[in-house]
Amino acid sequence: MSANDSTADDVGSWMTVLARNWWVILGLVLLGAVVGALLTLASPKEYTATATVYIGQTTDANGNPMAGLNSNVKASTQLISSQAVLSEAARRTGMGITASRLRREITVETPSQTIKTTTSAVNLVVISVTDTKKVRATAAANALAEVLLERIGGGVDEKIALLEAQLIVGKKALSSSVARSVAAQQALAAIARGGGTAGEKAAAAAPYMAIVQAAATQQEAIESSLQKTELVLLTAKQVEQPRILHEAAVPDSPSGPDIKLNVAAGALAGLVIGVFVAFARQRLTGHGAPDEAVGA
Repeated sequence: MSANDSTADDVGSWMTVLARNWWVILGLVLLGAVVGALLTLASPKEYTATATVYIGQTTDANGNPMAGLNSNVKASTQLISSQAVLSEAARRTGMGITASRLRREITVETPSQTIKTTTSAVNLVVISVTDTKKVRATAAANALAEVLLERIGGGVDEKIALLEAQLIVGKKALSSSVARSVAAQQALAAIARGGGTAGEKAAAAAPYMAIVQAAATQQEAIESSLQKTELVLLTAKQVEQPRILHEAAVPDSPSGPDIKLNVAAGALAGLVIGVFVAFARQRLTGHGAPDEAVGA
């Protein structure tokens, strides 16, 4: 007998075993489906609330992206799962939740985008909390987002404060320079209206002309510096600064347990068990076993 014939005989014997025990398999499939449905109905409903955090993007002085805490989604996910963050989020959530329970209930996702053949992470962290109480799930998701924001946003807040302070100083310097220029121009106008020879007026006007020219040069430099600072500040606020993209809302409907999924899983488990039982029964009875067919 060839190998192909032997294999065909094995498959035929196995199919015979399954056909002879179809009622056992079908019964266990139905039993598994019923058990899955009953477990679903007996289990408490679960609700999932989701908050999304934009972690920001660190940039250099020219606004070019660079490596940093705000551009590292892995660092953010590790922060969320840290004991310190979980404990603080649990404290803010209240309602009897603990850090250990919160750890079991959270799911953190980091969406990615594909450009041509390259897949890269987007600077977003999606925090989902699944709990038997919808309000508690919502509060926990928002608390985690807030704590994460505080952990990663400190450096950017300091940068923004520094840039705003620089703008204030720069604007004061510009105003002071403009005031000196205006005063000098008024003095020049007064000299022009006054008496004296042209030479005397020119001599009297020379210091004020120097002030006007110096002020003009200074104002040009200050305005250029202010424009650059404002651009860096805008980049810090719009690109670098982390923020909650959207807060978690109280879910309208439960997210689980899924009765269809549990019934299907129960039926599949019943099918697998039924097949094993069928072959076990065949070995015990000794009728049409695959081993016997092969030996024949």
